[in-house]
Amino acid sequence: MRFSDMVVGKSGLLVELRCHNSFNEKVYMDITNYLHQHLPEWKQTGFIPVADAVSIFNLIDALSGGSRFWCEEVALRAEDATLEIQEMMGALEE
Repeated sequence: MRFSDMVVGKSGLLVELRCHNSFNEKVYMDITNYLHQHLPEWKQTGFIPVADAVSIFNLIDALSGGSRFWCEEVALRAEDATLEIQEMMGALEE
């Protein structure tokens, strides 16, 4: 599955959040595994492919923006996920 599909595809993490008010841990794990797999390459080259960068921006934006419709559990999980992804991206600067 393409990274953008994991984020915004028909069964992507953000679609699950928006349409079902649920945080799909399996899809999130796929997303973080993808990021961990590609971070060394991105750090070495100093380049994130545009499609991946756009998906990362959309993911962080949507998760950090929250939703008044999410239950407290989902909102807290989304906040934790935002911080985790931001920390991963921050590792590129080290």
